[in-house]
Amino acid sequence: MWKYASLRPGDVLDDFDRGALDAAIVLRHDGRRRDGEVILEEGFGWMAAPDFEYRPGERLRLATQSEPCSVRSMAIAALDASAIPWTEVFVGGGVATIGAAISAGLAVAALGRRVAPPVTVDVGPRFGLPKLPTRDVMLHARLSDPQARRSLKTLCAAIRSTAR
Repeated sequence: MWKYASLRPGDVLDDFDRGALDAAIVLRHDGRRRDGEVILEEGFGWMAAPDFEYRPGERLRLATQSEPCSVRSMAIAALDASAIPWTEVFVGGGVATIGAAISAGLAVAALGRRVAPPVTVDVGPRFGLPKLPTRDVMLHARLSDPQARRSLKTLCAAIRSTAR
């Protein structure tokens, strides 16, 4: 069964472990689970419109996905650890809505560089924002059908081709 969901990686992996999914592609955010195949290493940046304005000391305007998004948690933890004040000004339902908000200049978002809108730039160095860690994009699969395995191999190749 193929299913797209914007759930926490743990929720998707729980479904996979229960047999509700034949394959799962998730970001690895911790070292607890070491199985699966690394599709690619995802680099993250503080993405915004090129003319986005922010002055250190002000609250950084963030666009995020709603909890329990692990990228949101990663971004907030990095800002809090660096004592950078922030406020959520936009909460979207996926990368496309977050991309639209940052492209319009509303906020900055922690996004994978691979999925950030092409009109956006990484403003992290310019504003002294903390470096974000990379995360592995992982494939977990148990497919016995040769055609399904070929299809999944093609999907993984397509994902790899999006790496910048």
